[in-house]
Amino acid sequence: MKQQNLDYCAGGLVWRDGEAGRELLLVLSRDDRAWKLPKGHIDPEDATLEAAARREVLEETGYRATITDFAGFTRYPVKGIPKIVFYWHMAPDGEHNFEPNDEIIDIAWLPFAAAIDRLTFLNDKKFVLQFIPGSLLRSVHPGQNE
Repeated sequence: MKQQNLDYCAGGLVWRDGEAGRELLLVLSRDDRAWKLPKGHIDPEDATLEAAARREVLEETGYRATITDFAGFTRYPVKGIPKIVFYWHMAPDGEHNFEPNDEIIDIAWLPFAAAIDRLTFLNDKKFVLQFIPGSLLRSVHPGQNE
């Protein structure tokens, strides 16, 4: 049986309470101009998947973050190789020191619905939709979740 290569990554859904409710932090990739969740490859020096996720969030957004819970994972093919991304819910610790770099050119805090709209890839949209706030769900489907 032939062994299949897998590409493992880790990242975060970084949440904060904003004036319009919960906001999600997105990054704009330089390579493909896509709005995404902060994530990246697991380095050999990362002691755990959680450490890799926190490092990637810091590198891509400038925010140190605290993990609050495991969010789940996504999987999709990239150039024929399955990519598996493990995500954690996170909260930012203090202010950021983001500067555009060779991978990420911008970051944005967006209310939930706007974040869904802004995300470029359907796979990301579907993943984030499972965390829809109850108040937003009630406005779409009155009478549910009460």
